[in-house]
Amino acid sequence: MFKKIGRALTVSVFSLIIAGAAGAQEKPKVAFVPQLIGIPYFNAMEAGGNKAAKELGVDFIYSGPVDTNPVDQLQIVQSLIDQGVGAISVSVLDASSIAPVVKAAEAKGIKLFTSDSDAPESGRAVYVAQATDEGLGSTIIDELVKRVGEDAKIGIVSGEATASNLNAWIGFMQKQASAKYPKLQLLEPQYAGGTAQRAAQISTDLMAANPDLKAIIAVASTTCPGVAQAIETAGKTGSVIGTGYCSPNTARSYIKSGAFGFSVLWDPARLGYLTVWAGKQLIDGKKFEAENKVPGFDQAVTYDAQKGILLLGPPAVFTAENVDKFDF
Repeated sequence: MFKKIGRALTVSVFSLIIAGAAGAQEKPKVAFVPQLIGIPYFNAMEAGGNKAAKELGVDFIYSGPVDTNPVDQLQIVQSLIDQGVGAISVSVLDASSIAPVVKAAEAKGIKLFTSDSDAPESGRAVYVAQATDEGLGSTIIDELVKRVGEDAKIGIVSGEATASNLNAWIGFMQKQASAKYPKLQLLEPQYAGGTAQRAAQISTDLMAANPDLKAIIAVASTTCPGVAQAIETAGKTGSVIGTGYCSPNTARSYIKSGAFGFSVLWDPARLGYLTVWAGKQLIDGKKFEAENKVPGFDQAVTYDAQKGILLLGPPAVFTAENVDKFDF
C-alpha cells in the first residue's frame, strides 16, 4: 500500500514538473529588431518593451545590428525565425528586402510585423506606427516655417538612404512645402548613414556651399548631434536653425544652446510597449479593433484596418519651454 502511495506521489510530482515546464514553454515570446543598438532612442524602445513584457506576461527579446546594415538586420530576423519566436517586430532598414523573411516566418506560423519603420508591401502582419508619416513630415515643416519664414532655404541630412520611414518623412516634407509654402527651398536630401560624424561633415559642407541657408533638418536620430555640432562649430547658432526627429535627451543641450530651435518626435518607450502588446495580440489570435484599450495608455490606440496600421498618436514638439519635462 505504501509502495502504491509512493508511486502515486512520484507520478503526481512528476506530472506537476512536466506541467510547470510546459507552462514555462508556453509563455509567449515577442522580439524587436531595431535598426541599430546602443543609441538612446532604441534604448527607450527596449525599456518600454521590457515594461510591457513584465506586465503582460511575455518574454521580450531585443536584438539588433551594431550599425545600420540591412543585411545584418535580416540575418538577426532569420535567426529569430529559426528559434521559433512567436512574434517578431522589425524597424525596417530596407523595405525592398524584407518580404522573403515575412514569408519564411509565415511558413513557420510566426507573426512578423513592423514597428517604427514600415515595409507596407512586404505582407507584414501589422505596422506599429509612432505617428503618421504625413503628420511627422508636415509638423516639422510647419514648425520650421514659423521660425525661418516661407521663402527660406533648408538643408536635409538623413540617415540610411534605404530607410523607408526616413524617406517617407522626407517625402511628406516635400509635399507639405510644395502645397503650402511654394517659395520654400528644400535642398536635395543628403545621407549620412548611421554616424553623427558624417552628419556633421555634410552639414558643414551644406552651410559652406549655401551661405543663405536658414535651417537644417536632421531626419534620423543618429544625425541630430552631428547637425547641431556643425552649426555650433561654424558659429551659425541663431542664424541657421537646426531641428530634427530627436529625443529630448539627445536634443536638450542643443535646444538650450540655440543650435536647435526644436525637435519633433514621440515617446519611444510607449512605442516599445505598444509593439510588445501588439505582438501578444497577434500570438493570441486577437483582432485589432478600430479603437484599442492598451494598459497604461490614457487614450485609445487607433487601428486603420485598410492600411494595417496601429497608431501610437500625433507627434510631439519639444522646445526650450518643455524639453525638461521629458526623460528619454
